[in-house]
Amino acid sequence: MTERYRYFRQPGPIMVALLVAAVMMVSAASASEIALPVAWNVTFSPEENSKFDAVAGTADGGYIVLGSTLTGSGEDLLLVKTDGRGNEIWTERFPGMAAASVAETADGGYIVAGYNATAGQDQNAARQGSSLLIRTDAAGKEEWRQVLQNEKVSVVRPTADGGYVITGWLWDLPGSANDTTAVITKTDGNGTPTWSRTFPGAAANTGIVTADGGYVIGGTKSPFTYDLGDAFLIRLDAGGNTLWEKNYAVPVIFDVEETGKGGFVYSGNFWYGLVDAKGEEVWLRNMEGLAGYAVALRPAGGYMIAGTDIRSGEAFAFGTDGDGIVRWKTTIPGARVYAADSAPGGYVLAGIRQVPPAMGAAWLAGLEEAPASTPAAPGFGAIAAGAALLLLLLAGRTRRE
Repeated sequence: MTERYRYFRQPGPIMVALLVAAVMMVSAASASEIALPVAWNVTFSPEENSKFDAVAGTADGGYIVLGSTLTGSGEDLLLVKTDGRGNEIWTERFPGMAAASVAETADGGYIVAGYNATAGQDQNAARQGSSLLIRTDAAGKEEWRQVLQNEKVSVVRPTADGGYVITGWLWDLPGSANDTTAVITKTDGNGTPTWSRTFPGAAANTGIVTADGGYVIGGTKSPFTYDLGDAFLIRLDAGGNTLWEKNYAVPVIFDVEETGKGGFVYSGNFWYGLVDAKGEEVWLRNMEGLAGYAVALRPAGGYMIAGTDIRSGEAFAFGTDGDGIVRWKTTIPGARVYAADSAPGGYVLAGIRQVPPAMGAAWLAGLEEAPASTPAAPGFGAIAAGAALLLLLLAGRTRRE
């Protein structure tokens, strides 16, 4: 036996530990460097400047998407129904407003929220504006609308009693201590308010209906400094009574979802986190440079975060396990994601894509994720098997020599 094999003929504990660690690092890297394939992507209105701001799955396996187009007189709201691969079925336009939120109703129609906002005449004047709540039939034809004065709607969701819950904020009067007051409003089936709750010095970007019929809203403090500790979640019961109110060490929350275990996962600028049913933090993860505009539950467990890389301007989506550890990540150059949702076999992303000659065109894309394609645990089986095989080979070599 030549001299160069002596080191392997008598492996010490340090050498074995180093080799096992190398196997573990390779296995862990292969588990986290997966990129989900973009199964399809579609652009809309490429001849004009447009974008999508909201998307939701529909009972027929397709999607309802809400966005806006820039016109000579301002913005027009764009409501688009597609099939499961983003192919347009119909489009309706509503002039004079920007897009906020859309959802399918129990009877197959849609509830749409839009808004318009104008700045004051000087820099010290507060912004003002109003929002619209529009109910359409299954073909997108308007059935009724309600005007919400001095309010900026962020999210609208149907409720089990046939009504709706609206989350957003009120513009405070010039000279007020704060810019906005967070608001959540419950309406009946015709959009008429039945109760409203306000939270001064805050703005609500997101809101959901919880499994028990209550509500959770989230956002940031006002004025908008976006400092660490400004983000908040508030939980209310079905009657609008506050159950708890928590602030977190992050600047802003853009989206929140209820988990299957009664907690809530949220995403925002540079951070995403999980809290329990009482709002207590379970874990917090950093995503440097990323704005997470949307969060959804993964079918195999864990969470999907989507948004835009603030540094590069690229769209991104990544999936985590139940502890928030990233298991896959997909980036899409030339696009920005403003909304996302779970979809059969994966996820749907909505936003804007650069399509000449327009500055950008409304864009929809689908990501595929098979239930077993990404393990919930970080490849522990592969790590253990590799380590065991390595030890057996070393032991065998020692015995033979």
